[in-house]
Amino acid sequence: MERLSILGSVLLLVFIGIFSSGCPDDGEDEAKVDCAEVFCIGTLLSEGEDFNAALIEAVNLAKGDINKAGGNIEIISGNSYQAGAEAGEAAASVRRLLEMGVGGIVGPSYSSDSVEVFPVLVENEMVAISPSATSPTLTDMNKELVDGGNQHFFFRVSPSDLFQAPILAKQTQGKTIIVNRVDPWGTALARLVKEEIEADGRQVEVVSYDPADFSDDAMVSESAAAVVSRVEAEIQDVESIVLFVFDEGGEIIRGLLDSSVIPPGTGYYVGDGLVFSVSLFPHVDEENGEIEGFKQVISTPPPGKRLEEFKERFNFGDFAAHAYDTVVVLSLAALSAGSNNPSDYVSEIQGVTRGGAKCHSYATCAAALTDETMVNDDIDYEGLSGPIELNENGDITDGLYVVDTYDAQGVPQKTYFNFQGEEVDPN
Repeated sequence: MERLSILGSVLLLVFIGIFSSGCPDDGEDEAKVDCAEVFCIGTLLSEGEDFNAALIEAVNLAKGDINKAGGNIEIISGNSYQAGAEAGEAAASVRRLLEMGVGGIVGPSYSSDSVEVFPVLVENEMVAISPSATSPTLTDMNKELVDGGNQHFFFRVSPSDLFQAPILAKQTQGKTIIVNRVDPWGTALARLVKEEIEADGRQVEVVSYDPADFSDDAMVSESAAAVVSRVEAEIQDVESIVLFVFDEGGEIIRGLLDSSVIPPGTGYYVGDGLVFSVSLFPHVDEENGEIEGFKQVISTPPPGKRLEEFKERFNFGDFAAHAYDTVVVLSLAALSAGSNNPSDYVSEIQGVTRGGAKCHSYATCAAALTDETMVNDDIDYEGLSGPIELNENGDITDGLYVVDTYDAQGVPQKTYFNFQGEEVDPN
């Protein structure tokens, strides 16, 4: 199969050690990048947010590794929009990236923004792979296209919350209150967990709130107090509080802990939207055991030497390994198709992530794809985030979750589960 020269003669470069990327320097003005000469990958990872900072850095690490291995990609930022601040901002960013000539997109990082840009992707036949959008609504949107005989263009390397919900629900005890953001992530996950708990014969109350109430910094404390007051009104006989929250969750949890109505022995269980180190720890006293027994459920890369080496390269964060993998998958799919046109390589995305010979880096996977014998063209990229194994609806089908249980000093003890909700030893 003939492959575009702009993607690099990978086999030659890997073996003779020529590591020139042929791309503009990182500091060069993006307006000068010729996307006809390089594979331009856009990013939709909202800047100015701690959660996305590690994802953005992981994308740039992937770019460097790919180009050192003979690839030829450039990253074009579409991160200037504020996630969730105003409807239409994420879609507008996609259109700007399209005008700049990108051939693929990393992101959006949030489910609400992913739902928003979905129709724009389909309309323009533009591939996007999200590192961290987990709402099952996205599966339903893809499935509707597939069932109608159409191609979808949205993928993700993080698992659907269909897997997270039963694992989290099994951690809770007794009557439970669910506190959730009203958005495609929080609403869908609250519904799934509620169904799981009720199927176990237990009672559930749901307290939902509009995240827009927290958009004004001056109103955050007042908005958090309003949520806490609603929880207090339902607290009778409650043993567990589940929270599907983002940054605002730290202030809400502070109010719950300070409440004279909520019993001290109440268990707290948190979904994957809250970054503890950034959003929770500034609000709690770890040294006095305020979050002792807190549990968080989150998709996790498999532990081991490979992950530890990756963490040493930068300020690692949740879903950073997933962000790295999105860039690799996009690049391998384009290389396999011999084209940077998303309409051409979209059909290769599933193929490079499953069913073939396993490879663990862009360099080794690309070398197999460019082997002149064509023997190794059927590859299965196994990423830093774990086995990706994309299915027909753009979802991964295997991987790990970790339940972090925090001690009195805020140090988590980790318990791992597979997608079937079975406790496993990942080592």
